[in-house]
Amino acid sequence: MPPRFRVALLTVVVVLAAVHPALAGAAPTDRPRAVGDVGPTVGAAVERYPSGAGATADSLLAVRTGTVHERGHTGAGVAVGVIGRGFETDGVLAPHTAGWRRASDAPRSAAHDTAVAEVVSEMAPDANLYLAGVGRTPTPAEYAAAVEWLTDRGVDVIVDSGSYFPSVAADERRITAAAERASDRGVVFVTSAGNYANRHWAGPGTDDGWVAFADGDAANALADGQRLRGRVTVRLRWRSAADYDLYLYRRLPNGDDPVVAKSVADGTGPGPTIEGIDVAVPAGRYYVAVHADDGVADADRVQVFAARHELEHTTARGSMLAPATSDRVVAVGAAADGERRDYSSLPATGAVDLTAPGDARTRADPDLEGTSAAAPYVAGTAALVTAAGGDPSPARVESILERTAAGEGETVDALAAVEAATAGGTAPTAVGSGSDGGSAGPTISTDGTATLTDVTARPEGSDRRATDATGDAATDGTDSVDRSARNVTRPAGEGERADGDRNADERNGDEDADRTAERDGQERDSEAADRTGGRSDRRDRER
Repeated sequence: MPPRFRVALLTVVVVLAAVHPALAGAAPTDRPRAVGDVGPTVGAAVERYPSGAGATADSLLAVRTGTVHERGHTGAGVAVGVIGRGFETDGVLAPHTAGWRRASDAPRSAAHDTAVAEVVSEMAPDANLYLAGVGRTPTPAEYAAAVEWLTDRGVDVIVDSGSYFPSVAADERRITAAAERASDRGVVFVTSAGNYANRHWAGPGTDDGWVAFADGDAANALADGQRLRGRVTVRLRWRSAADYDLYLYRRLPNGDDPVVAKSVADGTGPGPTIEGIDVAVPAGRYYVAVHADDGVADADRVQVFAARHELEHTTARGSMLAPATSDRVVAVGAAADGERRDYSSLPATGAVDLTAPGDARTRADPDLEGTSAAAPYVAGTAALVTAAGGDPSPARVESILERTAAGEGETVDALAAVEAATAGGTAPTAVGSGSDGGSAGPTISTDGTATLTDVTARPEGSDRRATDATGDAATDGTDSVDRSARNVTRPAGEGERADGDRNADERNGDEDADRTAERDGQERDSEAADRTGGRSDRRDRER
């Protein structure tokens, strides 16, 4: 006999002309007999989530940044682009910012991504920053436009401390393609690996019935079975010709476990397919289940991602998301004392490109954690390597970063990387030679329409914002006045391809449709607690 599922199929109930597979519990006190539908099917946007803010003295020491700065390597002449939901441009980042671009749906709090940029500025204090806001729910086209805006300004490095949860596979590919085009244009693209090792499951599918997450268990509880409330984001992904459906159930102590949300699009055909659920739920216990609506003999692998909550059954390998899944970007995991943090995502191969300290304490946000904190340490080191001279190509910079990384954990080592980059070359003048260590900053102009003097010490209350020819501050919802001191446009590489030129095998979703996608880069202070009883669990926050 097949193994008995703790959650097994018992009854089918027709609700609102829809037939739902039903799960039943094996325990006498927890035996739901049918499924009810308490709401309409919930569609999924592409959701961006932050992967963790600030640079602690210990973290800077761990990557040996202090010695690099003492030797005069501060990132001068290099530009770094930072992608995030939004940024506070008038505060701590003001002395370092050469240009910014706002999103129309900027978040209430921009602390998370401001802190990410602040870590870059601490690693490479003389680098120019370009800040590209994409908002909470960018479409793939909006994301690509932000990347292109940065590359058009000649940035050498781009860092995105976020992961993206598309509702269809085509959008996943478009987001990844935008990062790859930047790499083709000579930009080192750094991104966080993600914090989903404990929020991801991968395993074999089935040709009939419910997918088993473990022996005898077809239910995968959210938040380890504890009570939760608030937003739930779940994605189901597979590549076979099967058609799977994704269900979110609420576990009840007595009676039926109702279906809270479902994603049941027709997904038959070759290539990757995604089903997605995004829903706000009341306090309760919830679990996800996957049903083979049209199974095949070769079931292949099935993946489940829960963006906001840990899963009961997990698989660390394969838990990275776009754009970290591309081999043309640098995917950064979080580490402590040379060891990977247990939440830090892994590719299917089991090893990320690099790791870095998974915590930072900045003025913008005193509590940035996770791979969001790790990525800007690597981006800042990439800026230092680029400024040190030699070939600035992504292949060379990434090679230097990886071969000089410390220990089995492949933790970035800024000092070793810069020494490798300058081997046989002339070191820059040390800080203090002919200078008091401060910088008045460059005079920054933009196309003859604005001039801004960037000064480290400026009169209290002075207005540093760039103005256009009429004297009005740039405050529209798109681009700021470009305050670039550098105007380098890289030629498009031969590898650059338009989205439409790709042999896309994504079968669910129109390539031309521009759906929104939520970015996982949530600010800790803007995300409502999703557990009840006032209990706060840090692992339920986006790190």
